[in-house]
Amino acid sequence: MGWSGPLFEGHKCSLGYEIAAWIEANCVHGPGDVQGRPVQLDDERLDFLVDVYELDPTTGKRLYDEAVISRMKGWAKSELAAWIVLAEAFAAVRFSHWDESGQPVGRRVRSPLIKILATEEGQAAENTYAVVAYIVHVGRTRGNPVFEGVDYGRDWKTSTRILLPTDDGALADEFADFDEDAGGGKILYCTTGSASKDGGKESFVVADETHLYILRELIAMYETVSRNLAKRGLAEPWLLQTTTMYRRGELSVAETTFREYKERGAELGLYVNHRQASGKFDLADKEHTLRQIRQARGKAHFLDPERIYRKMLRQQDPADAERYFLNRGSVASDTWIDPQHWECGTRLGAQAHPLAPGDEITVGFDGSINDDATVLIGCRLSDGLLFVLGIWAKPDGPRGAHWSVPRGEVNERVAAAFRTYRVRLMYCDPHEWRSDIETWVKLYGGQEQRVRAYETNGDKRAGEALDRLRADLIAGLVPNDGDTTMAEHVGNAYVRRARGMRLIRKETPRSNRKIDALMGGALAYQARADVLTAAPVKQRHISTVYYGFN
Repeated sequence: MGWSGPLFEGHKCSLGYEIAAWIEANCVHGPGDVQGRPVQLDDERLDFLVDVYELDPTTGKRLYDEAVISRMKGWAKSELAAWIVLAEAFAAVRFSHWDESGQPVGRRVRSPLIKILATEEGQAAENTYAVVAYIVHVGRTRGNPVFEGVDYGRDWKTSTRILLPTDDGALADEFADFDEDAGGGKILYCTTGSASKDGGKESFVVADETHLYILRELIAMYETVSRNLAKRGLAEPWLLQTTTMYRRGELSVAETTFREYKERGAELGLYVNHRQASGKFDLADKEHTLRQIRQARGKAHFLDPERIYRKMLRQQDPADAERYFLNRGSVASDTWIDPQHWECGTRLGAQAHPLAPGDEITVGFDGSINDDATVLIGCRLSDGLLFVLGIWAKPDGPRGAHWSVPRGEVNERVAAAFRTYRVRLMYCDPHEWRSDIETWVKLYGGQEQRVRAYETNGDKRAGEALDRLRADLIAGLVPNDGDTTMAEHVGNAYVRRARGMRLIRKETPRSNRKIDALMGGALAYQARADVLTAAPVKQRHISTVYYGFN
């Protein structure tokens, strides 16, 4: 039969209209100034619901497997996600059939398994899950039959799971494997350790604040759960991300999703709803900034522009004020380089002549033992193409507990580089690798002294190499091979100033986000410059003193 067509201007083939009505009838506002009050959806939230529940007008299938709601801080994204969670658990959210007039009719999901992901223990308790548990508590207290028999534990404030009754009236087993035949259902609060349980049979997932998903374990959690969504065909599972705009270059889940959406969103079944302020960012211009705040907040009139402006003034980094409250992608003021310059180099590299055996290259080496990454980076002499010869880093989780870099593999990779290419010069940061470097000098150095120590403990030498690379990146002169790990290392680097030099550091001393490939690239690029200019570089004594880039 198929959809009969729109009933009014702008009408879409969507279950969102009925779902919005269900939310207004059964949900309340979560903890805060208006907690417990009935929901009245504004046009902005209604439009979002209509869009994310849009159907194929022929088959009735969902159009989107994943959706993103991107709004400024304080917009109540998590509350909207909570209402959708409850609709997914209790309302008619999937297509059943066409009614007599050719409009879609919904059905409930059989045995919904809903997961709300959090970046750390306790985070979801302050966001989406807390709102869900509170609304269930209010519904039970007020006698709403929708929530009859639903169990959220002793106290909604400490709840981490909500169990729906099965067909025979019993509660779903919190710890049992997922059983679609029994009916019932679960709403679970999950962190990285618990997200992969229940057999991967999710019907709906909320990934809260995905601009914070920058650590490998968080990205892995998102990817694991996202893959699981293909396992329940009839339930048509989907995932909702909530986010404030990401910091460019961190390669968060939000940033990756936005890039995928721009490149092939429709093909991937991906929907992004993003609102940001337009115009130049000038925090000193109060009236201009107030207009931008009003633009960014949209229909969220409960947000006070004057109060938000005062909050913006208190941000230590103006870039954070722009990102959080105008919802615009920004780069921290102390970032070593804007990631767009590295991305430009990736595009240049894609157009460059393919790397081939026999090419003249230089090599940069920056080594560690069991904490920082060990990297071997090449640079083609003809055009400055930076490419990865090898990166070895400690695995996340238990696998990394007793890990150390495989020295034999590193030595073999160095040998392979000299066999495959014409290596004109190799600069090595000798810290923790002095004996190996001395061996490389003997094996590959030759009369030309092609293998040389390059001490980076001195600010001047390290600063010169980094400055050369940064200036040429900004000028658009440095292609790269598109390696994602190296791009991540470049994006992780922040400025450390010393003796007038612009050096690099991690965001925090204990951060596990590596920057070593950037240093290796700077050494390779400096070696290329020294070969091209035939600069006389004397073999230096390998010092036992090291200050490092940690």
